[in-house]
Amino acid sequence: MTMKQKQWQLYYLGYYGGKIDGIWGPQSKAAAVRFQKDYVLDADGVFGALTIAKSIEIIKAIQKEITDGKIAIDGLAGQETKDATAQWQRENELTPDGIAGAMTRGKILNLPAQESEDWWSSIQYFSQKEFACKCGRYCNGYPAQMQRTVVELADRARTELKGVGFVSSGLRCRQHNANVGGVSDSRHLIGKAIDLRIEGKSARQTLAWAQKQPEVRYTYAIDTNYVHIDID
Repeated sequence: MTMKQKQWQLYYLGYYGGKIDGIWGPQSKAAAVRFQKDYVLDADGVFGALTIAKSIEIIKAIQKEITDGKIAIDGLAGQETKDATAQWQRENELTPDGIAGAMTRGKILNLPAQESEDWWSSIQYFSQKEFACKCGRYCNGYPAQMQRTVVELADRARTELKGVGFVSSGLRCRQHNANVGGVSDSRHLIGKAIDLRIEGKSARQTLAWAQKQPEVRYTYAIDTNYVHIDID
């Protein structure tokens, strides 16, 4: 894949706004990092084999949904795919810019609401910021997306246990996870885990509640206050 094609992939998916000139500079690298973080790839800014494969997978899926037989389903972004996307957007009352950003991707591929992050408005007690990675150094705070099920579980804990909720750890980038002694396949890396405290409740009380919830895969008391909860 040429450098120009790599830029096209990122441009079409809404990550790159620079010139498609085949020069892999800071803007191209930053766009690649954002894409890699969103899809839980190593965020090194290098558009290597795994990143190429993921971009092709996503674009192929989009092409299959919007094509009328006039464009190739090859996973490669270009003007034809952009024009077909713009036409689909017109027909579905979206801004016809031809860019398959998060909202357009979500609608074309019928992704869960969490893909567009609109579901955060339904969360009563927590903000997205409370679940950000706390490294303060190695990432922008959002190396992946928090899974809606986990956040709704925290919201429900706050309601049913009748106490203010505090999240000591939600998302973690790989470096922060290593620094705090997390296991290499920690579900914090993919937004499927939280460390939660409910004010006025001991860890034992919160743990007893969590063990009864059908979404919970694994849970344990971290100390006398906080409980780790994760889902499949």
